[in-house]
Amino acid sequence: MARRVVLIVLGGVLAAIGVLAAIAGGALMALFGSNNTLDSGVQHVSTPTQALVSPAGSIQGTSGAQTVLGSVRLHITATPAAAGKQLFLGIGPAGAVDRYLRGASYDVATDVSVAPFHLTLARHRGTATPPPPGSQSFWVAKASGAHPTLTWTVTSGSYRLVAMNTDAAAPVAFTGGLALTIPHSFGIGIGLLIGGIVLILIGIVLIVLGARARPQSRPAPGPTPGS
Repeated sequence: MARRVVLIVLGGVLAAIGVLAAIAGGALMALFGSNNTLDSGVQHVSTPTQALVSPAGSIQGTSGAQTVLGSVRLHITATPAAAGKQLFLGIGPAGAVDRYLRGASYDVATDVSVAPFHLTLARHRGTATPPPPGSQSFWVAKASGAHPTLTWTVTSGSYRLVAMNTDAAAPVAFTGGLALTIPHSFGIGIGLLIGGIVLILIGIVLIVLGARARPQSRPAPGPTPGS
């Protein structure tokens, strides 16, 4: 009986892990595709304020991840909605960006979904007009113009992505796209899918063996003394 229970429980655990691994692998393959890139597609983004700002994400331990995966890259393109406008795209340390925008009116994207694309914005109200963003020296990556394109290799730290007009005026409106490239993500997805299927099969085999195992027969009790 104990052997049957162990086989069935172990088989169930392996099958459950296999299902999770297969689902994760399939999702990774579907999201990043064979080009290892998660792409938002072209989207219309606007704010009546002076800037659209990403949340201050903390990215830690990228050196180890890059050793395994390669360089993780963020690629952003934008085109102003109004003719004659010039856009600025920049990535800077969160603290420096917050100081730069202090007192200004801007929207922070508190929640960002890439596939499908969706932004949840939180308004920071203010009346100050910051200097033109291109005049600041703290940006680790920046691009400006009528069709700015920004590419950044992700590094450890806390950063914000900022979209503004080059003159820091409101409103800000543009069509743009965001793409995140993680090398080998498609291959990792395939590995997880195959590994998950293998674990599921092993789990099923163990469950079947446990169900078919016969309980050991107990020896018949001998005659009692004095009978």
